[in-house]
Amino acid sequence: MAGRMRRGAALALCGMAVAVVAASPSCEQERGHGEVRGVVVRPPGRDPRSGAGVANSSPVPVNGDPVRARDLHGQVVASTVTAPPDGSFSLSLTPGAYRITEDIFGIGRQVEVRAGATVSVTLTIPSAR
Repeated sequence: MAGRMRRGAALALCGMAVAVVAASPSCEQERGHGEVRGVVVRPPGRDPRSGAGVANSSPVPVNGDPVRARDLHGQVVASTVTAPPDGSFSLSLTPGAYRITEDIFGIGRQVEVRAGATVSVTLTIPSAR
């Protein structure tokens, strides 16, 4: 019985050590990254992409469009897709300068990411004609 208790205690201790080691990198990672949060919208008005050509009076969220972060050399370092219902996206990036682009129309904006900070971006694509 004493052997079983030692083995159980050793496994429990080992599990705790693994949990501590696994938690450390994610905490460090959060401190070393910043976040870009944004939305992709199109201007108000008729949009044939909606199927009905219904007129809108305020900017319309665009869902499902790819968004990419590129470094100063044009290399894609992160990507995501805009999400319903508001055309929002979020990217976690290391500090530095990036160009955030909606990749169907190529509309983009230069941003500076700082550790622990959030940058807000609104990308407005042209309405379909």
